[in-house]
Amino acid sequence: MPQYWRVAGLSYLQYANVCAEYVRRVLKEPERTKALSRAGYSMIKATWKDGKVASRVTLESALLDDPVKSISAAAAASEKNNS
Repeated sequence: MPQYWRVAGLSYLQYANVCAEYVRRVLKEPERTKALSRAGYSMIKATWKDGKVASRVTLESALLDDPVKSISAAAAASEKNNS
């Protein structure tokens, strides 16, 4: 049985974050408001070269309003920094 998150090109953590975001969105009020207020965070994706950080990309929780868009933005930023 294939791991569908790998087939989609996601890491397990990206997959888990997307799933958690969708679960938070389908909650009814007032639980939804409480869950969304706890969900804010930012991520830093660092590319290492020769033992040092070559580039950093910061993803704010504002990008995570749309999980698919945030994954696309991370991939685009990564490609831009690798060029």
